[in-house]
Amino acid sequence: MSLSITPDNDIKKESSTFINMVYDYDWSSTLLGPMDSWDPALKNAVNLCLSSKFPICLYMGSPHWTELYNEAWIPTLKTKHPFALGKQFKQVWPEAYDAFFPQLENVKNTGKGMFCEDQYFESQRDGYTEETYFNFTFSPVFKSDGTVCAIFNVLQETTQKVLNTRRVKVISEFSHRISEIKSLESACHIIMNVLSNSADIPYALIYFVDHKPNTARLIAKTFDKDNIPDYIPDSPEIIYLTEDINKSCNTYVEVKRKDVTFSLLKCDSWPIHLVIKEEEKHVKALLKDESQAVIESKKISICGRTLSAVLIYGINRFRSLDEQYMEFLKVYKSSHD
Repeated sequence: MSLSITPDNDIKKESSTFINMVYDYDWSSTLLGPMDSWDPALKNAVNLCLSSKFPICLYMGSPHWTELYNEAWIPTLKTKHPFALGKQFKQVWPEAYDAFFPQLENVKNTGKGMFCEDQYFESQRDGYTEETYFNFTFSPVFKSDGTVCAIFNVLQETTQKVLNTRRVKVISEFSHRISEIKSLESACHIIMNVLSNSADIPYALIYFVDHKPNTARLIAKTFDKDNIPDYIPDSPEIIYLTEDINKSCNTYVEVKRKDVTFSLLKCDSWPIHLVIKEEEKHVKALLKDESQAVIESKKISICGRTLSAVLIYGINRFRSLDEQYMEFLKVYKSSHD
């Protein structure tokens, strides 16, 4: 796919706060020079980009590939906007440079476009390394002499679609194994077995709470004693809830993202005492390596037995603990009922 040139080769000065930002940018400070000096094909591509309601970015001028994008592209950038406007690709996406720079150059050198579906990419656009997926095209923009002056990048983020698909798969797998349940303990082991290969729950534990004596007993986990993740708190077979329980679980930390701020409990040990006080309560924990976990209480009733349980879920460090993530945990937990 390539972009043809239309007879109208001037920059169309449509008006909006963002488009005005593009026009007012000092393009003469870039290797492209002022907008008025740009090739007619490039001006035409700019018009198409800025007028589109679909996320589009123009990479202009090899090998530096200066960026110009439309308003619909801003959610892709998150906190990288407005810094990204007029900057070179490597400045905006250093984490993607090694993977995508050769692709940009290949489109320029061959004059052939490319398409990728659900392309995995670890981005740094919201204060942490984020697991993301995209459908996108790279299309060459040709000048009248046949050379490529820009790459037209049309993109659709598919992260939530990919996450939803794999999360539904986990819930479905547990549903298919319900017939294997013979006891409360076997149910817990099946729950852990299903989660053992889950990218969204890298580890999990289940404790049963016994109020006489006041203890929590480890029933099942997704790892064996020789493969305990070194970043999680100590997870003994028995936790005595009457010991000095507050010494390491009394500090809350705010973790900020672009659209939301999370309040997390900084933990050196599992705060089971906090969640057993009321049914269905949960605590979001920040562990010593800055990873996160969710600890929640639940009444489990299977095979005529009912017990108070505490479920601990490790959180994928490449995903934000957002509403969709919490909803997945809620649905998975309810599938055990």
